[in-house]
Amino acid sequence: MWHLELRLLGRPWVIIDSDDRTTEIGDKSLALVAYVALAAPQRIARGKLAGAFWPDKSENASLYRLRHALWDLRRIIGKAHLQADDANCWLALEDDVRVDVLEFQRGCEDLTRAGVTQLSALAELYRGDLLDGVVVREAPLFDEWLLVERERLQLLYHETLWRLAQAQQAAEDYARAAQTLARLIQADPLHERGYRALMGGYLRQGDRAAALRVYAQCAKTLAAELGISPSPATTLLREMIARGTPASAENEVKRATVLLAQKRYSDAWATCAAIEAAVADPITRSQAALLRAEIALSQGKQTESLTLIQTAREAIRNMFSR
Repeated sequence: MWHLELRLLGRPWVIIDSDDRTTEIGDKSLALVAYVALAAPQRIARGKLAGAFWPDKSENASLYRLRHALWDLRRIIGKAHLQADDANCWLALEDDVRVDVLEFQRGCEDLTRAGVTQLSALAELYRGDLLDGVVVREAPLFDEWLLVERERLQLLYHETLWRLAQAQQAAEDYARAAQTLARLIQADPLHERGYRALMGGYLRQGDRAAALRVYAQCAKTLAAELGISPSPATTLLREMIARGTPASAENEVKRATVLLAQKRYSDAWATCAAIEAAVADPITRSQAALLRAEIALSQGKQTESLTLIQTAREAIRNMFSR
């Protein structure tokens, strides 16, 4: 039996029976394998593959090049795994086949139910962008596909890191949460919610100076990349940290409630977002999340409101699971 492992996240590897065979496969063939693998278990028409990878050739010429590429790939990977008939190509997902990107996608299907262990494993599985370093020349359809897939997987990775950091903070594992949030900010330097969470994590550890340094990093990055200042929520969080938020968290919730009653939705939203980042107490965090849910509902954002209600429930559930 062949054993095939495709590592497509980050620098691609093709491993067969623990033997790295990547150097035997050129970039275009690696890209072809990835294209077919991400469609699994669906089949892809030969004409579609030929047009995506050899668009500058005639139909007969592009199909000829595809046949040659498939013959070479199946020689290395095995005909049992990379299958083809006169019309289609597909990857057979047998028990002895592992594709990291498919495993990553499956794990991300319901992140709301994932615990620290599963989230940590998913974060480690994402070694980098899809097909990092692979270059396929004169294949604009493939380039477009790759761009879309990379962005989709990046967003899943960012959400995984965010969920992991939240779970670690809920478990009061602030050191690991800080490491996770640093990874998130490195992967997405414009992720303001990540900066706020990291500021709040340092605050809960009593390191206000570190929290304020994170704000300075956020402000510098946003100014350099977008020419803007941090959002009101992030700026308010800085002010709360500077004046000692934990002692005044109850007053901040009251303030947000008043702002909501006055229909000052933007100010109320910013205040609640800052409270959620700064405060460890699950009751206070759930109050802030519920206020934001009410704001979202008042603006006709039912889906976002339901998500925030779920956030409030998670805060309470984490309190009883300690």
